[in-house]
Amino acid sequence: MASTTPSMTVVSYNTTTWQSNSTQSTYTRNPNEILELNLRFIPLTVVSIPANLGIIILILYHKTLRTQTFFLGVLSLSVFDLCFSVFALPMLLDSLITWGEWRHGYLACLIYIVILNSKIFMTAFMVGALCIERVIVKLRLVALIGEKTATTLSRVTIVIPWCLWLLGAVLIVLAKQGDMTKNRYIHETYCVFLVDHTFHIPFILIAYHIPLYLLVLITITTMVIYKFWKSDWNRLSAEIVEPEVASLFMSTLCVWITSFVFAIFNTPWLIWITRIVICIRRMTECPSIDSYFNNYFVSLIPTAVLPFIWLITVDIRVVLSSVKNRVMTKITSSGGQKNALSFSSLSHKMSSSEDSAVQH
Repeated sequence: MASTTPSMTVVSYNTTTWQSNSTQSTYTRNPNEILELNLRFIPLTVVSIPANLGIIILILYHKTLRTQTFFLGVLSLSVFDLCFSVFALPMLLDSLITWGEWRHGYLACLIYIVILNSKIFMTAFMVGALCIERVIVKLRLVALIGEKTATTLSRVTIVIPWCLWLLGAVLIVLAKQGDMTKNRYIHETYCVFLVDHTFHIPFILIAYHIPLYLLVLITITTMVIYKFWKSDWNRLSAEIVEPEVASLFMSTLCVWITSFVFAIFNTPWLIWITRIVICIRRMTECPSIDSYFNNYFVSLIPTAVLPFIWLITVDIRVVLSSVKNRVMTKITSSGGQKNALSFSSLSHKMSSSEDSAVQH
């Protein structure tokens, strides 16, 4: 399939293109390239959509999960990743196959640009917020702060990433609309976010470097706090029960694993896009387009992986175990005979037993 696209100095990932001249060139994807792109992005989309949707349903359906601030944070991250998987990934695949030609309208382009450019930013800040929220809960368990204060701080911590995302989204939309007047042909034909040469370094610092560095810093800091304040951390309030302690430990461990998985998978992309900026300034040799595809695809893998990491938490495993036991009870009667599975009956029994699940 052939399409005509402006010849840019470099393309970061189709929505973020670095401004250059407007001469025309024609590019064609051969069938092998199209097949390779499909083999990468279709399985990623097929796995990430049900995985994130499953976590969302699990949290919303069970009161023991949706009333905890931590799982509201997990819910927020899963909702963002689900939107990314349902909306951005298919359009990204289409854009890569057609060399950036856009066929979905201006409004869809704005949403697509915002989601794609804020992916690393949003995920990094949300996982970092979950790390901080776990420390706040631990402070409550060791009676260093009150329950009301801990609840307020935890909720504010979870909301902050969304506030930052909304601010970033507004700035991206304003920049996109302002650039329409200067590069109307490009924006009418392609869905691109043009970054002026002056703002290359600030853009990658804000969108990529700072969020990822902060995430790693917050994670390491919380690990150091747990290591060197171990005796204080083990001093629990009298009313704290053992299941709550185990739940906190496993959820904290889960967040640490999530943080490092996300950082490791996104580091190659961070290095690649930094090399692009240096390349534009003619300070080093430009990386190949193949390395772009490889590094960017690797950075998207956590979208499908992170939902499975949340299964480590005690609360989700308790809920899944409860669901499994009730389903098996319905399928098999006490005499070993199979029984009809009534979804409405199962739903009623699960909702009536919400309060007996592990509380946090």
